Amino acid sequence: MIETKRLLIKPLTAEELKRHINSPNDFAQDLGLIPSQSLIDNETKEAILTDLLPNITDTTKDADFYTMWILIEKVKNAIIGGICFHGEPNEKSEVEIGYGTDLEFRNKGYMTESISGLIHWIRENKNVRAITAETDNTNFSSIKVLEKNGFELVQQCDNSVILKLDIN
Repeated sequence: MIETKRLLIKPLTAEELKRHINSPNDFAQDLGLIPSQSLIDNETKEAILTDLLPNITDTTKDADFYTMWILIEKVKNAIIGGICFHGEPNEKSEVEIGYGTDLEFRNKGYMTESISGLIHWIRENKNVRAITAETDNTNFSSIKVLEKNGFELVQQCDNSVILKLDIN
């Protein structure tokens, strides 16, 4: 688990991840938390079922790179969003991240704080040389979050941009 000033960032076990997608409200209540207000959509659920779950249970892989990390706001004891990797580091020792924050908690610095905590964790614990993130090219809030954490624009696509942070 990663702890920042206002957040706990908890990686879910395979069983917790299954519980989270099957019954997000019950999952949160089992942990004594207020559930996320933007429950898992169909696209996220499909990605968890087809990409994350088959890999998180593979003992030859690092489960931390195949799970959702929930963001828990410490004062409210609420799940306010999530962050995940798109798999283990590739041949260039790069990982890609994806993330989301509940609407009520956006533009308050929570995602900037959570990515900062994740960067610190990676520097301390993992053999990763770079982190990338792809976001819609009109999602200026997401781009700003990444830039605040030192990410730089490396590629512009038709509808998205890719930003990268080199880890030293």
